[in-house]
Amino acid sequence: MNKADQPAGYRVTILTLAAIAAMGSMAIHMLVPALPLIAADFAIGEARAQQVVSVYLAGLAAGQLVAGPLADRLGRRPVMLSGLTLYILGSAAAAFAAKPEWLLLARLVQALGGACGVVTARVMVGDVFGQARAAGVQATLMTIVLISPAIAPVIGGAVADFAGWRAVFGLLACAGIMALVAAWQRLAETGAGQRRPAQARSLLGDYAQLARNRRFVLTTLTLCAASSGLYMFLGAAPFLLVHRFGLSSAEAGLALLVIAAASIGGTRLVVPVERRFSALILGTASSATGASIAFVLALSGIEGVVPLIAPITLLGLGAGLAGPVAFNAVAFAEAGLAATATSLAGALQMLASGTAMTLLGLLAPLDPLRVACALVLAAGIALASALGAHATRGAK
Repeated sequence: MNKADQPAGYRVTILTLAAIAAMGSMAIHMLVPALPLIAADFAIGEARAQQVVSVYLAGLAAGQLVAGPLADRLGRRPVMLSGLTLYILGSAAAAFAAKPEWLLLARLVQALGGACGVVTARVMVGDVFGQARAAGVQATLMTIVLISPAIAPVIGGAVADFAGWRAVFGLLACAGIMALVAAWQRLAETGAGQRRPAQARSLLGDYAQLARNRRFVLTTLTLCAASSGLYMFLGAAPFLLVHRFGLSSAEAGLALLVIAAASIGGTRLVVPVERRFSALILGTASSATGASIAFVLALSGIEGVVPLIAPITLLGLGAGLAGPVAFNAVAFAEAGLAATATSLAGALQMLASGTAMTLLGLLAPLDPLRVACALVLAAGIALASALGAHATRGAK
């Protein structure tokens, strides 16, 4: 693969990378509508059931910390193929978990595998298309990636209602097998010319260099805060929709589809917005606006499915706008550290999101006002960090 690829090769590369990158998020979004069923099956509370998501996010974070440096030193392809294999094994183990503890362990294995796919797919975009085209291609990649998680809650909710939550993990294992076959057949090594020898510099030295890069730090903080807000809502929304507003798991999945559709719309606006303004700032401003509206509605006592979902579409739109630009900026923050920088940012993003979900779960039973307060805090931090990152453009 190279930058001179023909359009057909371009499409195949993007579709394959998108399918692999989607594995990580599918394991979250497809399962979210089934969380109340998991809680009922194991006779556990809301906070314990949400650990099925938060533990996965923690594993996704830890996995990226390992996958990125390995991809810089060993190559993208072996890390990707190994990760997809772990993902399949973790999904299968989760489907047969007899205890909550076993389910959490299986989710951890699944997350470690998903992390490898997420990191290598993002970095290979930069390898193949170069910095000048990478932001636009990242937006295209994210558009395709988001289509799968957009329909994943609907499919996951329907499957869970019809066949139980274990069938969702069986479906994820099948998806992982298809992605592994596609990667094996379609994707060659892309990072050979950029590979760093293992003895060149210590991993801690790489992290220290990134920590001194102001744009990397502020952009990563933006990702962490924005992602925390979105995942806090995704963790709380199924319980509000099912227990407070009386929806089924499938109906809850349809409601969450609206937010995913807004994110897809945001990715399609990245290129035109970047020509005139900063998509990072506009995206985080959109998220802050949505969170503020949700807070005002909740404070006023206006409740229901529409008042809960409608303002959060602005968070989804903002995530679609800001995400591709943020990861592109992170990937090119330091020469020779694309995978390490991407993995560190992604790891911190997932760690922050998982921690935020866990803390919010401690406030259970949740209500719209408590959720809105958490969203306002997260979105405000994201906007402030985005403004700081924009001010440091071109500086380290």
